[in-house]
This record gives sequence, structure tokens and C-alpha cells, in this order.
Amino acid sequence: MSCPKCGYSSDRAHLPIPLHSTCVDNLLHTNDSPTEDEQKTMETSLGHGKSELKHLKARIVSVKVLLEELERAKALLAKAVSEHETVLNPMRRMPDDLLVEIFLHGTGLYIDPGDYFPSARHSLDLNSPPWTYSRVCRRWRGTAMRTPLLWTRVKIEADHLVSLRHSQITRQNVRNKYPSPLPFGRLSLLSGYLSRSAALPLAIYLDMPSYRSDNYAYSISALIASHSQRWESLFLGRVQSFDSNNMVLSEDSFPLLRRLQVKLLEVLPLVDIPAPSLKSYSIVGSGGLGSSITEAKLSTKLCSQITDCLISNISYKVALRVCEHLPNLCRLVVVQDLPPDFDPNSEDQIKVLPRLKELLVEQLNDPVYSNVPAFFESITCPALTSLSIRVSQFDPLLKSTIEEFEKRSAFNLERLVINAWTDIYKDIQSTMTLKSLAVTELSYHNVNDIFCKLKPLESTTTTPFPVLHQLKLHLWRIPGGSYDLMENLYHCVLSRLSTANYSNHNNLSPLEVFIIAPEKEARKMLDHPRLGTLRSLGMKIDIIAS
Repeated sequence: MSCPKCGYSSDRAHLPIPLHSTCVDNLLHTNDSPTEDEQKTMETSLGHGKSELKHLKARIVSVKVLLEELERAKALLAKAVSEHETVLNPMRRMPDDLLVEIFLHGTGLYIDPGDYFPSARHSLDLNSPPWTYSRVCRRWRGTAMRTPLLWTRVKIEADHLVSLRHSQITRQNVRNKYPSPLPFGRLSLLSGYLSRSAALPLAIYLDMPSYRSDNYAYSISALIASHSQRWESLFLGRVQSFDSNNMVLSEDSFPLLRRLQVKLLEVLPLVDIPAPSLKSYSIVGSGGLGSSITEAKLSTKLCSQITDCLISNISYKVALRVCEHLPNLCRLVVVQDLPPDFDPNSEDQIKVLPRLKELLVEQLNDPVYSNVPAFFESITCPALTSLSIRVSQFDPLLKSTIEEFEKRSAFNLERLVINAWTDIYKDIQSTMTLKSLAVTELSYHNVNDIFCKLKPLESTTTTPFPVLHQLKLHLWRIPGGSYDLMENLYHCVLSRLSTANYSNHNNLSPLEVFIIAPEKEARKMLDHPRLGTLRSLGMKIDIIAS
């Protein structure tokens, strides 16, 4: 029985004419004629073959028509499937609150503004969030418009506000200060952006070139300044970006401003604004600039308000000069990535930072250029409770310097965060008050040193670090032997527990242990039988694969 569509039949699957028969092959290689019987057989086969060939050609035409019909049906079905998949997409059923969370993550609202602004596009880039969210569909646009928090990060780079038609400013124009025409459309867009943030606090980033002392810069500044009562953080990409002399200021001009950061590219101007809530001040340097700074460049009143200061890529000597003018400084972060310019002998006396409670020092460059020891030799911090130090390589002077710094300051340290290169965890003296110890970039050899430091000596009944509550270990090297970290942690805890019981202390110490290790080693720790034993004692142990 034949298929009515394509004419296929299993009865006609074989060839009606023989192929490569011995008789035909012999005759093809000679000029002989076939015998009478061979000729009759071949003529019969030839007739069948021509008939079948005609039938196959007809079938091919039928199959081509059928294939075209199938292709059309396939295309229509694929379109229908795509339409239904689109309609049933989970994004259409996503709750509004979850959609808002996605928008907030996409616009960097959960990233610190200081980390967000350097890599973020300017706020009037219509091809970046949150603008892109409002152009997907009516629902997304409505959600974006009803979420003022999305519009509270405002980054203004003057060069990007110029329309494409006028963006090509020649060097001669810059030298002669011939401004390009004012792009009123962009200012209208900026006004709309600001209005969408409703009455929420704003984080502002301003980068205004020095040559734009014209109506263009004034219009931008005036528009931004009209919202100054909502400024919570102000980041100045260039020091000329903000000129308070052109503003009419009152005691209520900056009621919410808590954070000010200045990027030092030129001479740092004096900032004198009425900002009663200002507590945080940051100076970010570039290259070797900043050596001429001799003060914090804040008014006396603002200096007395600052409790938190970050100084990045500016020499330690300059950092000390700045800190000297901040009498109520409680937290100091110094990040250094510059060649040395610090001769400790050039300092007349050691700087006392009487209220400093938290100090973080990070040296990023090669240790041959390290000024970390010289910095610690020049300060005294009697109120210090939290110390964090990170260096890129081992510095032979750092260990003894920290010992002297600790002895000179006589502080009661409660939190210590260091990397293994500092090598100071072995000889820290503030063992009686330390509640949290975190060590990063550890090898397994370093871990063993830490456990030895935490174990009580056999000849004493005193527990080292008796109030240690939290221990954090970040391992980054694969072990070179059969070192069993969980087993050693278990014995360390047991020895501390037995000594504590002997001394009438019932506290298990540490109570919390956080370990970050390479994935292979983390899996071994999670499967270790001692993990359950330690947790049964009441310890909280978290193990994370890096």
C-alpha cells in the first residue's frame, strides 16, 4: 500500500534494476555485445528502471510540496509557542516588591556610593539604569516611576551633558574658555531625574572641569544646589566641581549631609559650608599629588565634627597632617599605593590621636616601598579598640613596630583584622580584651601557629585570649601535607575549655568560627566528624568555599 502524500511503499523499497552485476561489469570493460538471453534480461530490467525512475521523480515533487507545507506549519507553530512562552514568562507574574529589589540591585543601591560612583555611568545616560527599566513596558515604567529610591544616586559629569552636536571642543576653545551652547534639553532631563527621587536623601557625584566657569556650569550647579537640603553624601570628582561661594547658604542648606569625599587632582580648596550632620570626610589622591597639603582643608567647625576619615593614595605624612586637624576623629582608614616619601625622623614628635577607636591601614604596593612601619612609629592611639592591617608582602620591620605602637599606646584592643603577611598575630599583647580575631591570606602553616597561640601552655592555668568570641580564618593555599585543620581546631577548643573550667570560667571560647577555604578543602571540613562534635558543644561554625 502506497502513502497518498509521498507515494512510499515498502514493497517497492528494492531497486528494480540490478547494480554492479558481474555480467554488466564485464561488458562495460569490453566492446563485446551481450548474448541474446542477456539482452532480453537487460531490456526487461531497463524498462522497469525507467518506470521506477519516473515514479521517484513524481514522489520527489510530492515530497517537496509536503516539505513546504511542513515548514509553513512549523513556522506557524513556533510563533504560537513563542507567543505563549512570552505570555507565560515568570517576569509577568513577578510580584512588584521583588521587581523593585531587582531594580535596586541593578542600579547599585546596595553598593556603597564611594565604590559605586567611580565605575557608574553618568545619570543622564539613557542606556543605563534606571532609565532602561522605564522603557521595557508600561508595568516596568510604572514600577520605576513609583520607586523614588532608584533615582537617588546622581552622577553629574559636565562633559557628558553636552549634546553630541556641540561635544567637540577644541583645545583652543578650552584655552580661550569659549563654552559650548547650553544644552537646555539635558538640564530638563536632569530636573526630571531629580524630581523622580521625591523627597528622599541624595548621594551626589559632581565632576565639573575647571574651564567650565560659565553659565553652563552655573546652571548645573544651581539645579543641583536647589536640592541641597536632601544631600546625604557628596563626592567631588574635581575640586572645582563645587563652589559654595556662588551659593546662597543658610544653616539649613545641608541638614542631611553626612559624608564628603574630594578627589585630589589639583590644589585642594577650603570647604566651609553649614553641614551640622557632616561626620565622614575622605580625600582620594592621584599620583604624587597632595604633598603640599598641610591641613584637612575644612573649616574649624567642620573639622571638629569629623569622626570618620578615609585617606587614599596620599602619602602617610600627609595623612598625619590631615588627622592632626581632626580632634574628634574616631575612625581612620588609610589606603596607600604610592612610593615612599616618609622619613619618620623628619617628624618633630609623635602624633597623638586621643579619640581614635578604629584604625585600618592597607599598603597595596611592593614592600620595598612600604611606609607602614614609619606610619605606626609616628602615632599613638590610647583609645584604640579595633585595628586592621593589610600589607602585600612580608615586612621585617612591621612586627617590632606594632609591638612598640601597642606598648606606647597602651590600648585595650577588642578587634584585630590582619593578613598573614603582617606576622603580628604571634606577639600581640592585647590578649585579655580581644573579642574578635580575623586573619586572611593564610597558609595551613600559619593556621597551626594561630592554634598554638590560642592553646594554653601546659605549665599555666591561664587561658590566652580569655574573652575571644569570634575567630575568622581565610585560607588561600592548598595544604602541602596531611594537616587536619578541623582536628587541630577541636583539640585547641578542648584545651581552652579545660583550662577555663579549671579557672572557674564557664565560657566556651571562641563561640563563633568562620572559615573560608578552597572548595576541595572546604568540602572535607564539612564532612569531618569533628564538625558535629564542635557544634554540639555550642559553637557556631560556618565554612565557606572560596
